[in-house]
Amino acid sequence: MTQHPDDEPIGREIAALARLAAPIVVAQLGLMAMGLVDVAILGRSSSVELAGAALGRSTGWAANAIALGLASALDPLAAQAVGAREEARAWAALVGTLRACALAWVPTFALAVLATLAFPALGIEAAVADRARAFLLAWAPSALGFVEFTALRTFLNAHGTTRPAVVASLLANVVNALVCTALVRGDPALVALGLPPVGLPALGATGAGLASSIGAVVLCLAMVPAILRRRPRPGGPQPDPVPVRRVVRLGLPLGLQMLAEMGAFALVSVLAGRLGARVVSAHQIALGLASFTFMGALGVSGATAVRVGHAVGAGRSPRRSGLVGIALGGSIMSIGAVAFALAPRGLLRLFTDDAEVIEIGVPLLGLAALFQLFDGVQVAASGALRGAGDVRVPFLVNVAVYWGFALPVALVLGFHFGLGARGLWAGLTLGLMSAAAVLLARFLHLTRRQVARV
Repeated sequence: MTQHPDDEPIGREIAALARLAAPIVVAQLGLMAMGLVDVAILGRSSSVELAGAALGRSTGWAANAIALGLASALDPLAAQAVGAREEARAWAALVGTLRACALAWVPTFALAVLATLAFPALGIEAAVADRARAFLLAWAPSALGFVEFTALRTFLNAHGTTRPAVVASLLANVVNALVCTALVRGDPALVALGLPPVGLPALGATGAGLASSIGAVVLCLAMVPAILRRRPRPGGPQPDPVPVRRVVRLGLPLGLQMLAEMGAFALVSVLAGRLGARVVSAHQIALGLASFTFMGALGVSGATAVRVGHAVGAGRSPRRSGLVGIALGGSIMSIGAVAFALAPRGLLRLFTDDAEVIEIGVPLLGLAALFQLFDGVQVAASGALRGAGDVRVPFLVNVAVYWGFALPVALVLGFHFGLGARGLWAGLTLGLMSAAAVLLARFLHLTRRQVARV
């Protein structure tokens, strides 16, 4: 592929990507920390409450994948517009994306709540299923808040403005930790904080869901001032609106791609529920830790989408930006791999004192250490393809890899060969390895020629 004369030298590309990625990574880690705080508080409260919240959260995020995909459609729309110096068009894309996300949230979240009614038929304890549904209902505003925050953050990232998301995530973490502690444990938590008891009951999983919703509201409100500063001036050029149907056309394949992966992990969480509350608890803690490190690679993925989008909008080759991002995504995940391999018990003890849960979790973190590098490569490659506007092929890849290959292998290993949670995780590990290889190959193929704007 012919290089554009304005291509950045490799050193400058690495520096530019790192400057953009660093605050995005911090913001992503802050978001994941909210979930880990919930896990730590519930893990020292009740394994049933933790298991219920784990199933509810997994189901909710899987159902929310479509709306998250619509929010991610703003990556190429905004980044390519900014790369072409069409600021007003980027704003119109934000407005259209926010509308599309709000419209998608209602039916998808209703489906998530209805899905919990099937849990007992899948062999999940009635008490755990009830707590999952209660968590989801309390978590409902959080589902919308996180999606809208994703769109707001994506818009600012396209402009190279990353600090507001960092500040918002840190503020939301403080609020979430205090509120979650109080609502999950009730009056004893207030007394421990030096406050007088007020008759506050211990709400368990429901309290964790409410705290997450309050934190999501804080996230969005903290972004508003920075967003309004990017609003087009009333007397300036006004672009044509970006219709919801255009956002859906671009974002729906992204949402389905996320659903293929998140749905596979959610189904594994539900199937783990058949193995008992302690297995679900160990699964959730290990998955929470793996997801925490994944946030670093997800931040790199967002930065890679921006850099690739800028290159496409400016008429340059996006290959160098994409490959640098993919390499950085894999590298940053090696940190988690080392930690999981060397100190699994110490990490698990941060969330539970239950010896049986810790023993179940140790081999799961061993598998997490194995798939870290591949997870980083696949998510960064997805970001590179998203920035280029390539959304349909990654969706088909995820469906084939996770539902046609990884899940069947996970089910056979987990239940037919009796490996339990280890077998389920082994199947997902093979899926992540396959997705990394195919998505990387797709990006290399796509960038052999000039990439058109979306």
